Amino acid sequence: MKQEIVMYTLPLCPYCARAKRFLTGRGIMFSEKNILIPKNFKELRNMTNSIGVPVTIVGKRILTRFSLAEYEEVFRN
Repeated sequence: MKQEIVMYTLPLCPYCARAKRFLTGRGIMFSEKNILIPKNFKELRNMTNSIGVPVTIVGKRILTRFSLAEYEEVFRN
């Protein structure tokens, strides 16, 4: 069963751009939620205290910021 992937982002965020480029470059589908939209920001704050972006939710795992090594480990398959 495929896990849903949701990425919380901000426009013009270079780390968000790297994370999105990583996923799209590997053909990994994800939904993106801009945290400038209050509903999305509230949703993010209910899940994590992180205010840095990107925050990527993969199933029950929460990836904060962008770390190439961590993304490679999580998205190995």
